[in-house]
Amino acid sequence: MELTDYIFISCLIIAIFSLLVTLLKKIIRIPEDMMMKSSHSSIKKGEKVGSIIGIIVGLYIGYYIIVNNYFGLYDIIFG
Repeated sequence: MELTDYIFISCLIIAIFSLLVTLLKKIIRIPEDMMMKSSHSSIKKGEKVGSIIGIIVGLYIGYYIIVNNYFGLYDIIFG
């Protein structure tokens, strides 16, 4: 296996865990008195960092799928 395969697998694991966290957050409601107090600025910073990580992981997964010709996408896009 090449290095890009390992990076792809780690990106998939990050994507799966982030989906699980999102689903559990919707299903399980944590009372507000049990949650840690956070400032508004740290929440904004966390949203920005999470968005950047999500975009990078998504772009890499898309790149890997197209370049390794999964589903025949490479032939369709690049002739």
